[in-house]
Formats: sequence, structure tokens, C-alpha cells
Amino acid sequence: MRVRIFVVTILLFFSCSVFADPFEDLLKADWDRSQTLLIKNSVFQKLGQRAGSKAVLKITKNVIPWAILEGVSPEKTAELIVNLDYAVKEGLTFEEAEDAIPVVSKREISKEDFSYIGLYFKETKKAGIREEVRNRFVEAAMEKKWDGFSVLAGGRALIAGKLVDFPENRLASKILTQFPAKGRSIPFAKTENSFKSVLDSKLDGASYILLSNLKKLHEGEKVASPQKFASARAVETSLEEVGGIVIGDRPRIEPLPDPPLVPNLPEPGEPTEPDKPSKEGWETLSSNALQKVAKEWIGTPYKWANAAKTGTDCSGFTYRVLTDGRIGVPEKMVSRASSAQTKMGIGVSHNEMRSGDLIFFSASPNQSKVTHVGMVLNGEEFAHASSTRGVVIDKIRMKWWLDRFVLSRRVFKKVVN
Repeated sequence: MRVRIFVVTILLFFSCSVFADPFEDLLKADWDRSQTLLIKNSVFQKLGQRAGSKAVLKITKNVIPWAILEGVSPEKTAELIVNLDYAVKEGLTFEEAEDAIPVVSKREISKEDFSYIGLYFKETKKAGIREEVRNRFVEAAMEKKWDGFSVLAGGRALIAGKLVDFPENRLASKILTQFPAKGRSIPFAKTENSFKSVLDSKLDGASYILLSNLKKLHEGEKVASPQKFASARAVETSLEEVGGIVIGDRPRIEPLPDPPLVPNLPEPGEPTEPDKPSKEGWETLSSNALQKVAKEWIGTPYKWANAAKTGTDCSGFTYRVLTDGRIGVPEKMVSRASSAQTKMGIGVSHNEMRSGDLIFFSASPNQSKVTHVGMVLNGEEFAHASSTRGVVIDKIRMKWWLDRFVLSRRVFKKVVN
């Protein structure tokens, strides 16, 4: 009996040690011991012995930068680890699923809904839906308490609309008013009817593939089948076809009457409002003017997919600063999407940065994938919209930012005081 107790004790100690040590190695730099223990125990309670597997430890390591950037609690960090583990098991890669983190990091959400939203980002990105529209759409859907299945269905309606040249920004508004919020728990026919209705029944062959595959996913909700999201790969060819479309190749449908989801974002090929007069000599930046404009935003709360002083995200903040009348960059030159802002101006090295440059960072394991942007105020500081502190000023050479620096872009040709 003593031998048996001794062996069991040794086995328990060994299994707990294997589980504990890697977590402490991964987390000790960012959380104190009690927080690390909280994360570890929470993941262990939800995943059991799998929590110590290489797959989960890899996910944990990849989640840490996101958790710090998003400023989430240890409890929410554990939840993200569990949700991402589920999404990866369901057939998404970590890099595909991580796009769901910003919109769900402050919300309570099931692992199934998390995976659906990850799939939404994968598909709308592949189909070429503009980043400003896809981000604002999912944020608005979450504000309306949509489940993940409805988010995915709405994304596929956006994709189907692109196939027949529906203006995507206005179509997004229409989808948000007509789609059911809880698609997972209601008969699929209601989602299907809404899908066809918002598109005025103008669906082509690829659209029907998107819709029929959506039905299969809905049917999969009734059975416990591993990797049910893997069947979504059947739509890959259709998504590639959509992503390759050049708007304007075919006669356009009349613009929808619905207001655009993202104001001042014109549809490709549609008439636009006359440009506001550009500030004369805007390519010469006054560093004093930039300091003044940026500091007026300090304390503005963070709100993902928004660009206002009532709430803004990182790229919304840089967009609003650059297009402020006192800075004067023409609006048509600036996107609200951080990925598009990486193409502005010319590239400069970290050591060359000066007032007015844009600075980009990544929380992704793919360090070329931009997930955050800020505005350089001088050689030592940059302003940015932090998800926890709102718009703040930080030091450029803080280790955390240095470790996650991707690139910087110079927008202005000259800087004066």
C-alpha cells in the first residue's frame, strides 16, 4: 500500500510539474506568481491533462502578446487560450483565429462562437472585403448580441454581394437590420431567407455554394463531430474567385438606399463627395501642431473599429490625427485600416523615426502581420490608442514595443517646429 501511495504521489507531482513549469516560463515576465497560477489552473480545469500538451503551450505562448496588448485579465487570458485551442482543433490556424481576439477580448463568448468569428475573418479577408467594413460590421453585430453563426452568415452575404457588385458598405448596413441575431439556435430557413432577401435574390453559383455550405455547418451544430469547420474548406475556390474580382468589370447594380456602415467610405466606382480643400503645403509638418492635435485625444477611450473622440481604435486615431485640418493630409490618401496605412509614404528604420512618422507593431506569431499602429511625436515618444488606457503616450524604446516593432512609414517630407 505504501509503495502504491508513493508511486501515485510521484506521478501526480511529475504531471503537475510538467504542466506548471512551462506555464511559469512563458508567463513569469508578464504576470506575477498568483496571476500565473490563476491562468494555469483555469486552463487546467477546462482542458484537463491536455493543458500541458505542446499544442496548448504553443497557443499559450502566442496568446501572451495579444493578452498584453488587449490588456485582458488573467481569467480572460485563460479563456482566450481555451477558445483558440478549440478553434485550432476545428481546423483554423492560430493566425486565422487570432483575428477574432480584438473584438471578443472584452466580451463573454463561447468557444464555438469564437471559432465562427475566426472563420468570418478568414473568409471575408480572403474574399477582399475591405478591412474597415469587415471590422465595423462584426463590431456592430456583437453590439447587437449576434452569435458567431450569424456573424459568419452575414460575412458570407457580404461576399455573395461582391459577386454581383452590391456596394459592400451599404449592404453591410442592410444585413445588420435584416439578419436574425441567433442563427445557431433557430431553423436555418430563417437565415437562408434573410440571406436571399438582402441580395434581392440575385445570387450566382458561387453564392449558392456559400449558402449550402452554411447549411451544412448549421446541421453540424446538432451533432458532436470533430473539426466541423474543416468542411468550410469546400468554399475556398469560391472565395478565391471573389477575391480576384475587379469591381467595374460588369454592369453595376444601382446603389442600395441603405446608409453606409462606415461613413465617408465611398464604394468603388460610385460618385464621391468633393474633396475638402487640402491644407496648403501639408507635406511640411509642424511638430508643434502635431503635439497639440495628438494631445487633444489623450484619454479618449478605446473602441475597436471606431474613429471618434467618444471612442477610437489605433488606426482610427492615426487616421483622425493625419486628416485633422491643422495637419492636413488629404482624406483620400489615408485609410482607416492599419494594413493600408502601412503602405503610406516611404519606409524608415526604427533609429530614423521622427515626428509625424507612423509606427507599426505585431502581437501575432507572424511578426510581419501588423496588429497595432501609433503616431510618432518625437524621437522618444509615440501616441496610440491603447485598448486598456485609451489614447496615451508611450516611450518608443520600451522593451515591449521594441520586441514587437514591425516597420515605420514616413508621411511628411519635412518637419519644422
